[in-house]
Amino acid sequence: MKPKVRKIYPKVLALLAIPFILSGCAKNVDCDIAERHVHKYIGFDTRGIVTNYFDSEREYINNRYPFGTFQYQRKDDYLEITKDDEEFYKVKGALFKGEENWHYLYNLMLNNEDYMEYEYKYRSGRHTRYAWTQDKNRSGLTGKVRVYHYKYYGYKITCENGEYVLEMSPYVDDIRDILDEYPYVGLGCFDEFHKGYKIDPKIIPTLKLSEIDEFKQPDLTNKNLYTNSK
Repeated sequence: MKPKVRKIYPKVLALLAIPFILSGCAKNVDCDIAERHVHKYIGFDTRGIVTNYFDSEREYINNRYPFGTFQYQRKDDYLEITKDDEEFYKVKGALFKGEENWHYLYNLMLNNEDYMEYEYKYRSGRHTRYAWTQDKNRSGLTGKVRVYHYKYYGYKITCENGEYVLEMSPYVDDIRDILDEYPYVGLGCFDEFHKGYKIDPKIIPTLKLSEIDEFKQPDLTNKNLYTNSK
């Protein structure tokens, strides 16, 4: 079955909790470029460096994302754009070209390892309650186990009736699989999925993730952008 296409129109962007939200709390930098243009910005965190382009004269731009706040700093490099391009960059927001920032995306997938959680029960007054933990040696384990896995998504920007529209990709296990058609991604371009299992509580302390994990894993031994190259 063909995945349902999710289209996001400019008027809706401000209402969504997705990584397009920017704030420029720093001062403007003097700029004597007369033509319409966007500036190159660079930011980094523990996953690496991200290069992006914004229609802004701010010295710094903050981008909220799942790990906190990512800060971009403006550089002198710029691209000349048209009036029509200005609307494109408004819709693009904080999204950046995945191919141009492959090292960052590779490290993102490398750090997003599958993991397990275990249900346990405990007494609270006269009631029995249930919760989840990553501690496989916790008392009260019920035998219910969840395997968590990360899937990735990107966007393409199309023009419909003179209006730029974001179209979200299907979820994939390896972000390289969608970058040709959906070249733009955000800093938090992933969501968690999980599968549930029922396991004998007695063997949970020695249970290995590889013994029950059914999710498809990205081939991270291949560090190239293209999955068919080594």
